[in-house]
Amino acid sequence: MPTPPSSRKAAPIRIAVIGAGVVGLSVALELRSRGAEVAVYDRGLELGAGVTIRSAGMLGVAFDWAAEGDDRSLAALARHAGMLWPDYAARVERLGGGSVELSSAGSLVVARTDAEAEWLEGLTAACQARGLPGHTLTRSALEAREPAITGKVRSALLLPEDQQVDPALLLQRLGAALARAGVGLRFGRHVEGIVGGQVFQMPDGDRFDRLVLATGVQAAPAFVGPRGAPLALGLPAPIPVKGQMLALAPSGQTPRHVIHTRDIYIAPKSRWVLVGASVERGRADTEVDPAVVAGFRKRGAELVGALAEAPELSAWAGIRPGSPDDAPLIGETAIPGVIAALGHYRNGVLLAPATAEIVADQIIDGKVSPLAGAFAPGRFDKGGEAPHSPSSSGLDN
Repeated sequence: MPTPPSSRKAAPIRIAVIGAGVVGLSVALELRSRGAEVAVYDRGLELGAGVTIRSAGMLGVAFDWAAEGDDRSLAALARHAGMLWPDYAARVERLGGGSVELSSAGSLVVARTDAEAEWLEGLTAACQARGLPGHTLTRSALEAREPAITGKVRSALLLPEDQQVDPALLLQRLGAALARAGVGLRFGRHVEGIVGGQVFQMPDGDRFDRLVLATGVQAAPAFVGPRGAPLALGLPAPIPVKGQMLALAPSGQTPRHVIHTRDIYIAPKSRWVLVGASVERGRADTEVDPAVVAGFRKRGAELVGALAEAPELSAWAGIRPGSPDDAPLIGETAIPGVIAALGHYRNGVLLAPATAEIVADQIIDGKVSPLAGAFAPGRFDKGGEAPHSPSSSGLDN
């Protein structure tokens, strides 16, 4: 006997996520948790083959965003993301079967010269103005909290809300969590063109009700209508920003915290200590410059003496996905049903759970929060300048 129409269960919405970095995978996990049928496409052959695996995994709620000019939307998004991270990490660890090495020890910002001390005073004032916790440390308090620092320090600031994670472990756990949840992971799929209409047809012939673009620095696919006419997404071209990184073996007294100066960071993990990173806007090559890497070691060792003789394990370059205003593009594009999760620049790891929440709210619940509205992709089509100012900071996640 046929089921009465009123009691038939609606079929789940089918969504394709293009891009298997931390943002795309986090979006897929959130959409799946809300009942959608989800598949992830990526042209790489493994998880996070783009910038995520090359990042330092810093969750700089305060450091990265305290001094972002008069517009506070970026700082608000970052702090919201930071508050989501403990529950998000616990969920990924539970579903993915292992640790992501989330550390909530906070970060330290140190000044070694008069000029850096003046800069740090400005950062401290910006934290206070935004309600971000920051505690000035005396030299004795700094030595007690971080004995690995051996170099001369003029002043120091503790940012207790900053966190960090191991991005490689995060990707592994996300992949396992998605597989367990029944999300299709389709690697080696270079999606160059999509046919749009009432549904979206992928090159492999599969069809979806919605699409999420999380392609990082790669160009978005071309879209055509059912009759072959091109469809415009209304998105600016991604801006590549090259960043070089050095990985050293733990040796001697390694740091307990992420340590920032004005020009470098030191991010200790269980398997290595990362020192970086360069900011080379407009460059999309992944060549490593030995002089840049040597500079990282020299400046790092001036602050943490144990780094002077630490064996070098690796050095690499990643390409961050920038935007014209260095703020992310999150929300529906000019093509109805196509959602952007792009342009996260140096904070993709930090902003991943917040981006996933925003995207799922829009697709599943049809809700756009005031916080999300500031990052709508269409902001560049409204004339004048976008509301966000490009960041002058060279430090990334």
